[in-house]
Amino acid sequence: MYSQEVLAAKSASAASDAKNALILSIVGLCCFGFILGILAYRKANEALETIAIYDVAHDKRGLAMAAKILGIVDIVFWVLGIVARIALG
Repeated sequence: MYSQEVLAAKSASAASDAKNALILSIVGLCCFGFILGILAYRKANEALETIAIYDVAHDKRGLAMAAKILGIVDIVFWVLGIVARIALG
């Protein structure tokens, strides 16, 4: 269906997106959780969509899923921090 060059490029793109998403989500746990969490979530979704559409880089699927979950955790922790800050005055 797709040429080998396209599949190789999409595989590299998915691997890069998954790695970058994981880095963003891990850094987001320490600082800038809301911003980096959203960026990590979006990058992880891009990687997962590329993997699903082009059927490439299946070994990076777990990495992208971990990044997506950590991105959600980043956002939830940020929201909980804001709520705690408001509640405690």
